[in-house]
Amino acid sequence: SNQGKEVAWAQLINSIQTDEVDEPKVIPLHTSRKLWYSVAATLLVLITITSLLTYRFKTVEFQLSKGQTASKILPDSSEVMLNSESKIEYRRFGWLANREITLSGEAFFSVKHGSQFTVLTDFNRKVIVTGTKFNVLARGTQFEVKCFDGSVSVQTSVSKTISLTKGEGIVINKTEESPSQITLYSISGPTLIRGEYYFNNIPLNLVFDELSRQFNVAVKPDGFVPTARNYTGFFKRTRLVQALDLICIPMDLTYRISSDSTSVIIKK
Repeated sequence: SNQGKEVAWAQLINSIQTDEVDEPKVIPLHTSRKLWYSVAATLLVLITITSLLTYRFKTVEFQLSKGQTASKILPDSSEVMLNSESKIEYRRFGWLANREITLSGEAFFSVKHGSQFTVLTDFNRKVIVTGTKFNVLARGTQFEVKCFDGSVSVQTSVSKTISLTKGEGIVINKTEESPSQITLYSISGPTLIRGEYYFNNIPLNLVFDELSRQFNVAVKPDGFVPTARNYTGFFKRTRLVQALDLICIPMDLTYRISSDSTSVIIKK
């Protein structure tokens, strides 16, 4: 050839590179479909598992604001009646095998007979039954249980298990877990259902709190310290004026309701 070695070598390399670029890479159609089906199946499995886990651990919440009372029917037909500013929470899945409910506030329970029924509250306090009617008050450090039918067991993180039967109750004040048993002589049934609220030597500030919850008003003491005085009596959830009379007159207090009925000033 009249061409030099360098030119011939360059032409050879160029022809090889051109052949490599022009040669198409073919992926069989059946292999592509298999890959797509595999990805789709994996996604379907992941979605199914996620849905099952979400349903398994999903909780039901039922919460009331001030001035409200309402009932909730549980999956086993047990009934819970909640007081104002109260909340319950329980798992939707497997309820019949694990009847466990968390309470913040106050509620009356009418439990159908079956497996163990547990009410969980703050400070690791529990009420355990299988079928009965009872009332639980659990607001912060306040804790009170009243049994109206059957029997209940009360457990705390400190004291021994306390058994209550019909007509008996227990009160635990503050966080030192010092239980005091009470007998429900004058109360034949849960007063929450009747819209009546009874107090036996209770700090006046807690009475004002309940008044505020039931009538959705702000209660403002003026000239005295409510925590330093105790109240024994009751009021009904009917008329605010009537309730204030029942509280204030025996305690030698006066009150003034705002023009829009959203607040009450109570004076000595």
